[in-house]
Amino acid sequence: MLDFILNHLFVIIACGVLLMVLPLIFRTFIKIILVLAAIAVLGSIFYGPNFLNNMQKPIAATQKIAQSTIQPVIKSEVENAKFEYNSTTKQYVIKSNLFKLEGVLDQDKANIIINGKKHTIDVTFLKSFIEKQIAQQTTQQTKII
Repeated sequence: MLDFILNHLFVIIACGVLLMVLPLIFRTFIKIILVLAAIAVLGSIFYGPNFLNNMQKPIAATQKIAQSTIQPVIKSEVENAKFEYNSTTKQYVIKSNLFKLEGVLDQDKANIIINGKKHTIDVTFLKSFIEKQIAQQTTQQTKII
């Protein structure tokens, strides 16, 4: 009997630890579910049954403001900006007097640094400009070679 216990000591200890840890994990999981349910109930009570849809309205309004104010400024600044592209990492950097934009070619999000503060923005409105600059830079490099 002692040989059996010694041969299977790891399994016995692992089962003991699982029996102590699993209830803690389940309790935590249940608390998270209860908090989310309480938020859903309170949200539907105070904001109506469509409160999730109502939460989308400020997001859409923010996007609309960004499209009407920030994007035109970036587009006008980009025309005179310095463009750098690394073909091995597919990273690009656009530097202007107002901002520095750092991104990766295959991604729709990029980091913009304005006055030392870093923000993430959607750059789909700049995709054609970025692709044009990359093509231009690639043709210039092939002419040099």
